[in-house]
Amino acid sequence: MLHGFIMNIGEQIQLWNQVVIRVLDVRIKRIGRGDVIYDYVTPASMFMFVANGHAELWVNDEVWLSERFHLLHIGKGQRLTVQATDFLDLYMILYNASLPASALREFHMMMQTDNPFMKSWAVSPSEPLFMLEMLESMFADWQQINNNQVDKEYNLKNDHELMRLKAKGDFIRFVHAALQERMEHVHAPSLTEQVVRYIAKNYCGMISMEQLAQQMNYTPQYISRKFKEQMGCSPLDYTIRLRIDLARRLLCDTEATLQEVAAYVGYPDTIYFNRMFKKQTGITPGEYRKQYQDIGSKDAMNWTKSSIVTPHPAMYHLIDSDIHYQLMLDGGNDMAIRKKNLLAMALLCLTMVTSGCGTSSEGVIENSDSTKSNQSKSEAPANIQMRTMTTALGDVKVPAQPQRVAAPAYLGTVLALDVQPVASVSFLMDSPYIEGMLDGVTDVGDSLEALTQLKPDLIITQLNQEEAVEKYSMIAPTVAMPYNSFETIQEEIRYFGDLLDKKDVAEKWITNFESHTKKLRDDVQAVLNEGETVSVMQEYDGKVFLFGPKSGRGGRIMYEILGATPPSTVPEHMLAESFYEFSLEMLPEYTGDYLVLTTKSTLEELQADPIWGNLPAIRDGKVYLWNESQSWFRDPIAVEGQIDNLAKWIIEAAKTK
Repeated sequence: MLHGFIMNIGEQIQLWNQVVIRVLDVRIKRIGRGDVIYDYVTPASMFMFVANGHAELWVNDEVWLSERFHLLHIGKGQRLTVQATDFLDLYMILYNASLPASALREFHMMMQTDNPFMKSWAVSPSEPLFMLEMLESMFADWQQINNNQVDKEYNLKNDHELMRLKAKGDFIRFVHAALQERMEHVHAPSLTEQVVRYIAKNYCGMISMEQLAQQMNYTPQYISRKFKEQMGCSPLDYTIRLRIDLARRLLCDTEATLQEVAAYVGYPDTIYFNRMFKKQTGITPGEYRKQYQDIGSKDAMNWTKSSIVTPHPAMYHLIDSDIHYQLMLDGGNDMAIRKKNLLAMALLCLTMVTSGCGTSSEGVIENSDSTKSNQSKSEAPANIQMRTMTTALGDVKVPAQPQRVAAPAYLGTVLALDVQPVASVSFLMDSPYIEGMLDGVTDVGDSLEALTQLKPDLIITQLNQEEAVEKYSMIAPTVAMPYNSFETIQEEIRYFGDLLDKKDVAEKWITNFESHTKKLRDDVQAVLNEGETVSVMQEYDGKVFLFGPKSGRGGRIMYEILGATPPSTVPEHMLAESFYEFSLEMLPEYTGDYLVLTTKSTLEELQADPIWGNLPAIRDGKVYLWNESQSWFRDPIAVEGQIDNLAKWIIEAAKTK
């Protein structure tokens, strides 16, 4: 699956419209025929436009094959490898996108759940020359900006800022063109790209043309012909090249034995490995290590298992600039990262050699797909009873009776089930509705290290990216359920009651809740005249958002629980979303007889406003005002704390007719 399409493309565009953009650098890099950029770690989010040649473009373990023109978006911290078979021009725009603190919490949650600026994707543009012209213009302007920065003879501050503003505007136009291309021309992996990705993930096993044919649903002859047309070699020759190139890195950068290296790269027979290595390089593995290990030990580049490695020692950074130094400041220098990677690699080598890299007696190695379960790296002790739960990312084995639950998501739901989690995040712990209920709960933020130290046996997250959930799964069994996965609050609490072995607590909570809310619903329905409607909105920074029954801000309470109806003029698709931004000119049409409004403004300020003050609900005081820290939360405990006040308000407001 292409990264970045987990989140709806419409939501990604919404975020582009909300974030503050800062262009960090615009560069052009010329690469010669046969040159390689190896394992460059992107220090910021980046667009990269590849022009005028053929190349393999690797981002972590995904590959795109460029022919003439290709556009990539690469998230910060991704590992980029470019292998050129022709001369290439790489146009690179590094940028930063951040949400203002005042942005809706939904936008912050979207950024946390599935940040599109951290995603990698690619497209073959239908109008490459148009994009190339834009990039060349941006690069020329950026050079002028850099020249002005070092010009000390003139006061060019105002001109400089105007030029940076122009650069930002040009970048936004480029983003618009890129997203338009992406929406209209989704780049599904070609057959050759699929084969290369399969090989990169399964190189340590026995790979045959018959396996590839079965995997790709094509004949072996067709796969071999199409692959050779694009790559210049057969799939099996490519597999050998990958294995030997990886073996070179291991020989230079680790103290692993030849047997360990051979087993790790897919050659359980060391004699056969020696023969293949010498055939590819001209020397034996031992001779190669003696010749290149000192050079490799001085190399500060990172190593990554999933990238195609280059013939040693052709390894270097793409850009040696302040942007790269920024990476060092953000996450430590390359050498420190390299040491961590080499330690992990050494452990992997030891694991692989003891298990024969998964090799059976027939020499077939279990591929990564068969061990892709979230629990493959977090198996429970033998004395812990496990069971299977269905999650948004598939079935997961979890403890039947979890004892140490980490709740980076659904904190209020977990607490409502009388479970005291060991960890959560400040975003949820700041809820006013759970004040005094957090004894023993540690705020771990986004620190995996802090979470690991707490030794949870179950993690609950709203994240829906497989790579992010996989990191949690290395700590403990992880259940991923994005917010809005449940149609009703009862469905939500039943699911987690089952997960946490608290079914009886869940059913008791539902019984009490339904008994209490039935009376409130009846009271509200009794005071509302036929045809009277309720709107749920939030305003901030001159923008207005509408909320439906899936959302907080009172939407779940007013529509799902109390049975209020929205104005008939509101389109159904707007209510189907968690929230929907609309134009101020539609405010009179979308505002009902009663209004639940999240705002920082007072009623007097709204009544004095020329737009808001003309709304009957505002003018007549039939509006419930609260701030985002009160209205955002929609978990069972929050709903219990909100519903009485909302029901009481609408009953009293209705009496003032």
